[in-house]
Amino acid sequence: MISRLVLLLSFVSPVLAQDGGQLFTLYCSACHGADGKGATGGTFPPLAGSPWLQGDGERAIKIVLHGLEGPVKVLGKDYNLAMPPQGAMLPDDQIAAILTHVRSSWGNKETAITPQQVKASRSATANRSGPWTSEEILKLHPFPLEATALKNLISNVYSGNWTALPDFSKLKPDSTEEEHVGIISVKQSPKADHFAIVWNGDFLAPSDGDYLFALDADDSARVLIDGKPIAEVTGIGPMGGKRKKEGKAVLTKGSHPIRIEYLEVIGNQGISLGWKTGKKGNWNWLSEEQEAAKAGPSYPSIPIQPSSAHTAIYRNFIAGTTPRAIAFGFPGGVNLAYSADHLAPELLWTGKFMDGGHHWTARGQGNEPPAGENVIKLSNSAALPDGAKFRGFKLDDVGNPTFSSQLGDAILLDSWTPSSSSLIRKLSLSGKGAPLQILISDILTPTPAGDHQYLLTPKLLLK
Repeated sequence: MISRLVLLLSFVSPVLAQDGGQLFTLYCSACHGADGKGATGGTFPPLAGSPWLQGDGERAIKIVLHGLEGPVKVLGKDYNLAMPPQGAMLPDDQIAAILTHVRSSWGNKETAITPQQVKASRSATANRSGPWTSEEILKLHPFPLEATALKNLISNVYSGNWTALPDFSKLKPDSTEEEHVGIISVKQSPKADHFAIVWNGDFLAPSDGDYLFALDADDSARVLIDGKPIAEVTGIGPMGGKRKKEGKAVLTKGSHPIRIEYLEVIGNQGISLGWKTGKKGNWNWLSEEQEAAKAGPSYPSIPIQPSSAHTAIYRNFIAGTTPRAIAFGFPGGVNLAYSADHLAPELLWTGKFMDGGHHWTARGQGNEPPAGENVIKLSNSAALPDGAKFRGFKLDDVGNPTFSSQLGDAILLDSWTPSSSSLIRKLSLSGKGAPLQILISDILTPTPAGDHQYLLTPKLLLK
């Protein structure tokens, strides 16, 4: 018995919808969930209650227009999935309708976005060629500052060429400011290097008990409560890793004098200070920067791309799929990650293939996300019935893969070749056994789009 099935996966133009809710369902719910809580059990970032939608609407407009890539934190959870740009696909009025919907749904209570706002942002960022990073967009449009446990906060800024925290009692500040929100930030200084800041105020302890404080800085910092040193970061160096310091204080409920000293020598700058009670309590942040100490090491960029005539391969841990996934970058700009655990293609994306800097430098550990755009997650489950086994894969002369799986006496060959902006998938079943059902997606909902054609997402056509 031999059977054969050919599937053509194409990235196509979207169909139109009428209002913000319909547009969100069509273009956004596959990743962010119909309830705004993130699809597939939180694999994707939530929109419900997200600070990314709060305050300045320009932040969300720019992300939708140009996309977002790299690490991002949403409601305390880290994500590293590329959000594709939608500016070339969606007109101003549809983007405005989608953002107005999400900014006023699932508990969000933000103002509406107008097509004129989107048009102005599109014009102002017309020269941008790639997605934003979270650091870039938050520098332009920071989250609205919330009041903290710091009250009566006053900052003093000093200029000087020091390599360690100086004796501030012998210095005269360049400027003094009242910080009404109670947030410590290095932005008070007009200088990039060779300055220091001292914040004095009151820390309002909500209850009696043991308090743990976490301090990190680029370059040096010290925190004192009730005149007693709690934690200190010394020397010159970046935030993150072993430089972070923690200290404890036993406090009674009420106000306690607090003093935070900070020194910037040269290069990058920043300070983070948080507190919590109890070992399992959540961190409460007194600084504009939060949890910077958890940032991992940086790696050089080592782009991996197919040639015009040969497919590229990446065998390492890939974000969004299983540990035994294998990625292929095809000529023409369409990429695939195939899970040898689930015997299924699980990720598709366009543009850049992968960046090897993370895994190929100093044995970098962890998952690496796809480097391109329009990342589509197809499934989280096995494509074949229980008992099926992966038997490896072979490459043709130009690197195109054929995966082999066995189920009883039957052998399934799953071949992939590029064709323009599409991938052609050929499934060949040989041997003995009952007809075989193969899972295409347990995440996406197909929409009929013609004779034997289905739209899995606005950009993915199955035929």
